[in-house]
Amino acid sequence: MYGYVKKMRLLLFLCVSLFVQQTAFAQFAFPETIERNHPRLISPQVNKDDIRQKLKDSPEVKESYEAIKAKISKYVAQFKTDPEWLSSRLQMHWKTHATEIYVDGEFYSHASGHAPVPTVRLTGQRDYVTDYKTSSLEETQPYLEDERGMYLQHKETGKWDWINPSKTGRIIENTNEKILRIAKDAALVYFIEGDEAYAKLATHVFDVYMHGLYYRNEPIDLQKSNIQNIIGITSFQVIKENIVDELAETYDFLYDYLQKNKKEQIPIYTASLKKLAEIIIKNGVPDNNWNLHQANFVIQLALVLDDNTAYPDGKGCQYYLNRVFNETEARQWSVKDVLASGYDQQNGIWNESAGYAISVAKGYSHLVRVIQEALNINILPYMPILPKAVAIMPQYLYPNKSIVAFGDSHYGPLDTEAFLDLVSNAQQFKNREQEEEFTSLIYMLEGKSEKHSKRQNAFNEFLYDSKVILDASISPAKPEDYITSTFYAPNVSWIAIRNGFDQKHGLMISQVGSLGNHAHSNGIAMELYGKGFILGPEGGRGSSYFQSDYREYYSQFPAHNTVSVNGKSQYNKMRSYYAFEVNSLYPASERKTGFYPSINFSDLYFNEPSTNADQNRVMSIVRTAESTGYYVDIFRSRQKEGADEYHDYFYHNLGQQLEFTTIDNQSITLAPSSKLTSIEGNIKAYDYLKEEHSATFDKSFKATYNLNLSGQEQVDMNMWVLGNENREIFKVSTPPSEAFRHNVIPDEIVKDPLLTTVVRQYGEAWTKPFIAVYEPSTETEPATISNVEYFKSGNSENSFVGLKIESLDNRTDYVFSSDIHAVYKHDGISFEGTYALATTENDATTLFLGAGKSISKEGYSIEVLGKKSGSAALVLGSEMMLSCDEAILLTIPDFLQEGKPVLNIGMKPLNGSRAIIDGKAYISFKVPATEYQTITLESIKD
Repeated sequence: MYGYVKKMRLLLFLCVSLFVQQTAFAQFAFPETIERNHPRLISPQVNKDDIRQKLKDSPEVKESYEAIKAKISKYVAQFKTDPEWLSSRLQMHWKTHATEIYVDGEFYSHASGHAPVPTVRLTGQRDYVTDYKTSSLEETQPYLEDERGMYLQHKETGKWDWINPSKTGRIIENTNEKILRIAKDAALVYFIEGDEAYAKLATHVFDVYMHGLYYRNEPIDLQKSNIQNIIGITSFQVIKENIVDELAETYDFLYDYLQKNKKEQIPIYTASLKKLAEIIIKNGVPDNNWNLHQANFVIQLALVLDDNTAYPDGKGCQYYLNRVFNETEARQWSVKDVLASGYDQQNGIWNESAGYAISVAKGYSHLVRVIQEALNINILPYMPILPKAVAIMPQYLYPNKSIVAFGDSHYGPLDTEAFLDLVSNAQQFKNREQEEEFTSLIYMLEGKSEKHSKRQNAFNEFLYDSKVILDASISPAKPEDYITSTFYAPNVSWIAIRNGFDQKHGLMISQVGSLGNHAHSNGIAMELYGKGFILGPEGGRGSSYFQSDYREYYSQFPAHNTVSVNGKSQYNKMRSYYAFEVNSLYPASERKTGFYPSINFSDLYFNEPSTNADQNRVMSIVRTAESTGYYVDIFRSRQKEGADEYHDYFYHNLGQQLEFTTIDNQSITLAPSSKLTSIEGNIKAYDYLKEEHSATFDKSFKATYNLNLSGQEQVDMNMWVLGNENREIFKVSTPPSEAFRHNVIPDEIVKDPLLTTVVRQYGEAWTKPFIAVYEPSTETEPATISNVEYFKSGNSENSFVGLKIESLDNRTDYVFSSDIHAVYKHDGISFEGTYALATTENDATTLFLGAGKSISKEGYSIEVLGKKSGSAALVLGSEMMLSCDEAILLTIPDFLQEGKPVLNIGMKPLNGSRAIIDGKAYISFKVPATEYQTITLESIKD
């Protein structure tokens, strides 16, 4: 539905208000006269003659058109002998003619009042989930309105029975939409072929429904709850008034026929259309995706109405377009105000979970295309955040090109409709730079193709002209141009950390707090990727927002990879206000060059509000080779009041097998237990944990997850968990992740329970934190870590964590982590700060200062100058490589000794001070540039 007004000879005057001057969003003024004839909801590039000719010339278009016609021809034939057969299946108040509808919160209650004609029924409940089938039209009883309810068939038992509407989901509105879709298609056939038999059927059904809508009033909520603020006239949510599509298009295709044959009824029809628009504007949610969906409905209704002057109330096409684009009301904000408030103006992220954010960007790009085709006007320059919002979407991607799934999102490919819209916009208005950018992004995501279209049906593709021909001379974008090693979105409290873009060997962590819309109660949650799969997934939203599994489990802590306090962590879901704080992030968000590429890390703090607990999560990716690497997870948790009973660390992973063993690979005996239940004082979500087995175990252990897929090699997640006193470990199965859709994982495992490790620390978990190291592996690329163990620093605080991670390839990593900035020493390494890593591998040494003042080993040292904390890396091998975020002082021992390596420095010329004292070189460097340059020791001496 992209074409609206052909040759309208319109001028859109862009009037810039003070608000617009500050935010760069413009106000729109619409013309007094709209000249395009109906139908307006098809492409302006086609007319009736074009369609008829295309049906002759294109077998593919003709075939798809004939398929549409074949589905409705039987109803047209039937109408000639039984004209009320189809309309009698509409869900109406056939007997009572009720005008007033009452709901009890999210459920239909009863109706009253009496209109001159049958009136349209409200659907039965807000939730779409029901135990009953939507009957076929042949099974639907005519003129049905019965005190016993609806006569429906149970999905499982097959039994037919009378069911109260409050238990029927959205069957009522779905049935009406199905019937009006037949009317719409019949109206389309009439428009193309001029066969009045199709017009008569469409007009009759449309007439019955529109009269029934005319006499219906807005429903009343007996509870006086928020339902009153979001309810539509036919659906419990104004954003689910999908009947608008069918009504608007039916009216559009029948416009000329109605003018000739139903002239006296048109005031009824237009009043009903405007009633829908008014209630959609009056109710809803103004500051999230609802606003966009409401706007789309109102725009459809506006564009089939005549000019304002055609109506006594002055409310026509221009009136409703103006309200959508310019007028901010209590529950329907203007397009310009929503764009200014909903998007982070710096990075282009929408303030909802990933799936919703992507759909919103797509929705607004759709509006741009609607207006450009309807008015031949480019409004994109007055929505400057939109290209940024579309271009930033690849940041949501894993290496396998699935989006992340925090909150109420689902895994799946990144929809390219928004990219196509911006390419179309660029082609129409000759913006070559924009065309190249978004074409290259499409090629990056989908590969090259001559034609990209939103519609698979050839006839609809032609009718709505949704095809976009991409310029094959444009090269695909590089992932690293749009997907950075780290990305932080403050307005949704989300961080992505990546190392490598290759599908099989890329590594990625997604971390999220609870901020914005469609968020969960999850503390600091995370997802892990490895070997082509999202191995440590989010749980998704469950069967429905209105079902108990969503409320009790999927939106709660135990469904996430996080830590719950005292079994009671639980706070606002859906619309949430609890962000984490970023203590450190390396490399800086959206930085593309000039950093050490083999290590990423984040240090996050979260106040868990329901238990007033401090939580600190430090996560890191350590790349050990081109095809190998591992994750470090250090999670500290404590109640501020010191009332710590226990803290539970949850980790869910794909797989059919989970085995616990000691570090030396001896099986750990687990016994059936029942501590992870609400009976034990935990929140209800714990009751969804099944097959519980546990053991009191204070030593370190390994948890190995095996994922076996038909025709593919086994994928394992190897998890090392460091021990501590007062620990109990649990193996459970949890409900399957509802986040997996769109063939992201094979169907054979989609519905499998997630195997889950739970580690319970009795007492506080701050000085006894949860420490896990994860390494994904396969049969051909086995795990490389041979041992993980603790170490302590002699002068460290209790919160300090030291890890010695040994690998099979003669590599040893020393990880330093603390919430307290202090000096820590171990095995010849000295470190001051909160996070660092030192590596020895064969003859090479790496010193990584993640967040701190200094790090040194064997006389080599890095010290941050002028600031308490910074990041830097020094690699010592056949040559020295150096990078830093702040000005630093580098110390090189035995500087005058022959055979010292070349120094490869990530900065523009040294231009800092240097001195040689007792053979040691002390060289200060300024903040690096984006390019490395090689400087020999001789040049330093000079």
